[in-house]
Amino acid sequence: MKKATVLLMVLMAAFWSCEDDAVDEVPTFDSFSIETVMSVATAQDANPEIVRVVPGSNDKAVFVASATNQLFEITYTATSFSIQELATLSTGSATAEFTSIDVSRPIDGKTYVGICVAEADCGRGSVKIVDLDDPTSVVTISDIGYNPDGMAFTKDGSFLIVACEDDREDRTCKPDTRHGGSVSIISLENGVANATLVQDYLVNHDVDSEPEHCETSADGTVVVSVQETSQILVFNANDAPLDASEVTIVDLQPDAGDNEAEPDGLYIYPSGDYALISNERNGSFQILDLTTFTATDPVTVENDLPDGWKVDGRKSTKRTEPEEAAVVEKDGHIYALMALQESHAVIVYDVTDPANIIFDSVSEAGIGWEADNAPEGSSDIGSEGLGAHPTNGIVFSANEREGSVTMFSAAWARE
Repeated sequence: MKKATVLLMVLMAAFWSCEDDAVDEVPTFDSFSIETVMSVATAQDANPEIVRVVPGSNDKAVFVASATNQLFEITYTATSFSIQELATLSTGSATAEFTSIDVSRPIDGKTYVGICVAEADCGRGSVKIVDLDDPTSVVTISDIGYNPDGMAFTKDGSFLIVACEDDREDRTCKPDTRHGGSVSIISLENGVANATLVQDYLVNHDVDSEPEHCETSADGTVVVSVQETSQILVFNANDAPLDASEVTIVDLQPDAGDNEAEPDGLYIYPSGDYALISNERNGSFQILDLTTFTATDPVTVENDLPDGWKVDGRKSTKRTEPEEAAVVEKDGHIYALMALQESHAVIVYDVTDPANIIFDSVSEAGIGWEADNAPEGSSDIGSEGLGAHPTNGIVFSANEREGSVTMFSAAWARE
């Protein structure tokens, strides 16, 4: 009798254990399924341009308002967010403005926000590195390239890479001889307080090349979009100072309609094998193999927008204008995300297999997106900046023209 009772208890325990395992099983997801959560207005005419999630945090992001020189912090949950000003910073000049930002992984135990400062006149640009926990602590690196417009910390915190476009259209002074687009490489190897400019690498002195954006991978690889010449530069930050032999130049081919790419945003896969490239002019994106330096054929995002969705119908190019990009990995899938400036949206594709790219989802950005949906003219929202958390499924767009920030969620963030 005792043996039977013991056997029954063992069987019941096994049953309950299996039942518990079923209850505790973690769900998997085979799509991103982006949805808009909410939008919040910033200060009027603040021009929030670039937004970044804070590495290592599950509830913080930051953005800079370029028109008001303010640094803001976002605090979020899966269902809402709020913003608060961290600091109003000095550009150091009445003719300068903040353009782009990036947020470091912890460096010597501290997280830093890098901010590009561009001069509207003939002066060189600068970079400010702000302690996120103490925004009054600011290190300035002066005399980098002209019109810095994109930046990225290396993953190990050893370098800060800055794409300097030297955009003559944005400068009141237009000299006949100019510096030319460049990539400024700043060393942080001796600590942020001792940051030094290692090199301002000239991209092309003879034409308006306009280096626009840059991203880094874990091994120090850097990719830079060069907009006006439709090229991508690839090099390793650890090789700085660079010579031409250490920089690979990839020429992006026009689309089927012979429209130039003019790349803008880019992002390296977590594996480091590929880079996502968003092309502003022909409204497409491509995946660049960082081993063979070959790119997939352009995918035109307008083809995947729902009927009646906002595009700038006045033009044959820049109808959607993909801007910043991000890559998120989940349950064996790699997702490409892009902010569409002229279509007030963030669009998502499954790019796990670069040879078989699949449209996933799209969702609207901005407070006034319904009123903005007219088929003609530029978007009044202007979704440009994009920040995506690598794991929790939260995404933000900075909507420069409207002066707002929108939060989105992936399917797993809504569980």
